[in-house]
Amino acid sequence: MARLPGGLAVWRGRRLLGNSPAPRRSGLLLPVGASRHPALHSVVIEATKYADVPPPVSVRLDGAPVVHHADGELIVGVPLIWGLTADQLRVVLTHELALPASRQPDLVRGLLNARQREPRSDKAAARHAKLLSATASLLAEAEQVRDAAAVTAAGGGLSAVEDAALALLRATTIAEVFTAFAADEGTHVVGGPAVLVADLYAGWRLRLERWGAPAHDPAGVRAALPDRHPGLAAELRALDPGPLVTLPPEAAGLDELTADEEQALAETVVPEEAPWTRFADLPVDVYLVEVEQRARGYVEAVHAVLGRAPDNRDELAGTLLRRPLDVERARQGVEGAEDDAKPPAWMGAALLAVVVEYTLLRKGWRREHPLLARRLIGPDGELLDLNELVRCPEELRRHLGATPTA
Repeated sequence: MARLPGGLAVWRGRRLLGNSPAPRRSGLLLPVGASRHPALHSVVIEATKYADVPPPVSVRLDGAPVVHHADGELIVGVPLIWGLTADQLRVVLTHELALPASRQPDLVRGLLNARQREPRSDKAAARHAKLLSATASLLAEAEQVRDAAAVTAAGGGLSAVEDAALALLRATTIAEVFTAFAADEGTHVVGGPAVLVADLYAGWRLRLERWGAPAHDPAGVRAALPDRHPGLAAELRALDPGPLVTLPPEAAGLDELTADEEQALAETVVPEEAPWTRFADLPVDVYLVEVEQRARGYVEAVHAVLGRAPDNRDELAGTLLRRPLDVERARQGVEGAEDDAKPPAWMGAALLAVVVEYTLLRKGWRREHPLLARRLIGPDGELLDLNELVRCPEELRRHLGATPTA
């Protein structure tokens, strides 16, 4: 009886796959080739050699942070292309492309892909559970082969094991952080129906270039990944990687995307039917609520520190500047901290800048870009960067309406 890697009978594998049809993709996936995005095309060709598989029939860009090979088509997510070095991307692509030796490679890949699908009904969930159980040994063997291929793509040797582990950790972390970013920033409700942001990817790059990655906790990813990559488990647990979500200069890079292409990519991660807009056209209300919540949190914390409302804006500003640790502890509800701890020199001004931003937004100012906190444009077109004024607390006091100290 013919069997697949892991011992699963071929006939049963075909039956399981027949009961798990592949979903149709929504949105337009952009083609990649030697003349369009050639740097990425070259990395793909290198990866197929390390994975020892034929080149895919087609390669396409996706807006989602994924790498997926199915039915001869390799899909590569733009956030991963931008967020990994070319060497790391080659490792991740090799890991996806590699398969254990088999006379039925399409069936093996189809079953591995089917494991990743989300069932949409109770009946489908029952079938999916059977598929997961029946293909557990196939997955285990495939992961061993894929991890080994990833190490080879990283150059081989002991250091390559750590390099491969880091590439997979970065890719998984980028996927998690970008997915959360797209959910937060890809759709906005502006005084009625939702609108979708067409230049979501330009916003993502701007966010990483100016501010770094959105706040995230990598602990979950780091805890789960070793079990998914048994051949790299020890290295994954031992990594001390530093920032994982960045725009490395050694990335493979893409040709410049047109506005239509950016919107097509956004359609893959915000597939709702709604009008399209751009970040520059979003009203202040989109971010005013969040700014107000933060500012009120600090004002209420000052109340708690003083045991009463501040007498005026001078006292509010002075408390934020002189007692920032006490204010932050009060905001977070932390008690019993050490009294002799010294705050960073900039901390009080940073808290004050949050309150000043809210004050100016209420006076008709707006952000230069919705994603760039505290970089404001006034009603007369004046540009004011409150982040720079953290170095000049007296200027912040002036914009709050407090009296500068002598």
